[in-house]
Amino acid sequence: MTLLVVEVLMCACGDAAVRRGATVLFASGADLQSINPLLTIHPLARQVQRYVLLTTLARYDSLLVPRPYLARSWRWSDGGRALTFRLRMDVRWDDGMATTARDVVWTLEAARDPATGYPRFTDLESVTSVAALDDSTVELRFTGAPVSRSRDDLPDVFTDLAILPAHLLDSVPHARLRNASWNVRPVGNGPFRFVAHEPNRRWVFARSADFPPDMGGPRTSIASSSSSSTSRW
Repeated sequence: MTLLVVEVLMCACGDAAVRRGATVLFASGADLQSINPLLTIHPLARQVQRYVLLTTLARYDSLLVPRPYLARSWRWSDGGRALTFRLRMDVRWDDGMATTARDVVWTLEAARDPATGYPRFTDLESVTSVAALDDSTVELRFTGAPVSRSRDDLPDVFTDLAILPAHLLDSVPHARLRNASWNVRPVGNGPFRFVAHEPNRRWVFARSADFPPDMGGPRTSIASSSSSSTSRW
């Protein structure tokens, strides 16, 4: 089982690194600001949120073109004033619950609420509504005059903001999300699952055996992972 350990570097040491087998170790000068993507601008925390514990709707490829990830496809309509995401239905939270449109809607609505304090709140100011059309479909409506948009005209925030589990957080008022118990023992849906957190010392994550192979889960080659990102509406 592959482990990912994020450790706080407390001192500069000259000793050689200890070989840990199937373990990836990242050293940081401080503990992660928060594991909750709605609450942090800490660069390493954002990397862990997007690529370890959770998933974003889309991801950039090596040419900075947005590619499907949790969203298997998207399209613009109504003169660029409506953006519809179609989600994968095989991504599950580590407690066994399916990741659905409800999670996406809750996350985006929390991000749009000034009470939450999401650092990129202004990136969503042009969004007027977010709705789940069904379990696998989310529609966003935007303000503004009609404009022609290509599929690649995806606002960067949708590649940056990781989706959170609504069923574990929707009972917490947005203004109190910094105190949510989820922040201490997070349940994710990414390629690694949470194992342990020792404050000011380390975070430990273990590889998830259930993460879809074509998203980078077990038994996935680089070639197959890359080819899966070309899906269309």
